[in-house]
Amino acid sequence: MSRSAPTAITCRDVRVRFAAGRDVLCGVDLDVPAGSVVSLVGPSGCGKTTLLRCIAGLQRPTAGAIDPLPEAVAPGTLAYVFQEPALLPWLDAVRNVMLPLDLVGRGTPAERRSAAERWLGEVGFGRDDLAKHPGELSGGMKMRVSLARALVTEPAILLLDEPFAALDDLLRTRLTELLLDLHARHPQTMILVTHNIGEAILVGDEVCAIDRGRVGGRVTVDLPRPRLARARGGTAFGHLYEAVSDMLAEAAR
Repeated sequence: MSRSAPTAITCRDVRVRFAAGRDVLCGVDLDVPAGSVVSLVGPSGCGKTTLLRCIAGLQRPTAGAIDPLPEAVAPGTLAYVFQEPALLPWLDAVRNVMLPLDLVGRGTPAERRSAAERWLGEVGFGRDDLAKHPGELSGGMKMRVSLARALVTEPAILLLDEPFAALDDLLRTRLTELLLDLHARHPQTMILVTHNIGEAILVGDEVCAIDRGRVGGRVTVDLPRPRLARARGGTAFGHLYEAVSDMLAEAAR
């Protein structure tokens, strides 16, 4: 990703203090170039998810500035994928994906259904599965619905909070490759929160370490795109893995 690309998200001295007096974010500065993917890594409780929630407008910072302001973002131009799919159990897969379009009132009901079916197809859903309810779907299929629901509005910014953490390694690899493929075909600005160093490198253009509420370091990922999971076996990937591991160790000192 060229560093000359315009900045899509800017965080300046973002701070969050919870009611108990604990500082979760202690002055985060972060720039995310348009169309790039930034991976946030760090130990549990370091503030990764809190920062993501601030960018999405789900958490109000105690101090600092975020551009664009969440309340200024047009409906449908920012989407958030949670760790749990959070699908509505009384709706089938298509209706779950239609929901964001229903909420913003985009298009006719027929157009919204068509868009939902198209995006379910993009994430590998078969036509026989479109009418299934969440209780009839596996964990991986539920996450595919969650991804389609996030993408159906074709957002400019996609925020992902450990979306594959609850999946087994094989399924996690398949969905990571799906995410890479989706980004290659539908480029957008993405921030991925993950504990998995390999996933952070494979998906990201840059990996940022968050520790004790601050950005503790950055590693640029110069692997060529498109990327496949088998890139993990390459020498360049190994060097990047070592660099990110060293960065995390340094940030924790």
